[in-house]
Amino acid sequence: MRNFCIAIVLFSNCYLFGADDSPGEAKNIYGVLLQAIQDGDVSVFQELGTEAFKKQMTPELFHSAQVEIGARLRGGYTSSYLGKISKSNGDIFLWKITTSKNTDQLLATLVLEKNKVAGFYFQ
Repeated sequence: MRNFCIAIVLFSNCYLFGADDSPGEAKNIYGVLLQAIQDGDVSVFQELGTEAFKKQMTPELFHSAQVEIGARLRGGYTSSYLGKISKSNGDIFLWKITTSKNTDQLLATLVLEKNKVAGFYFQ
C-alpha cells in the first residue's frame, strides 16, 4: 500500500494505551481536519497547527492530500478510534478509516502538542 504522509512524526520512548481510552478533544480536532480535507480548506490546518506544522503544510502538500484522501472520504467512510500513544512532548492518536466505495483501509495518525496539531498523516 502506498504511504501518504502529510507530516513526518518520529516515534521514540512511546507506549500504547488501550483502545478504550477516550480521545477527548483529539476526536473533535480529527473530525475538523477530515472535513477540511474533504472541503479543500487549508486554512483549518493553519489555524489548528503548531508553527512547525504550519511551515510543513505547503499548499502543494495539502492539495495532494485533498486529491488523494479527500476523494475517498467524500464517497463515505467509517472511522474507528484505535488508541493513544503518549510521549513526553505530546500525544499520538490513531484511527482506522474504512471507505464505503473501496475495500482499502487507512490508518490516520494525529499528533497533538498542547492541543495543537503537530502532525496528521495517513498510511
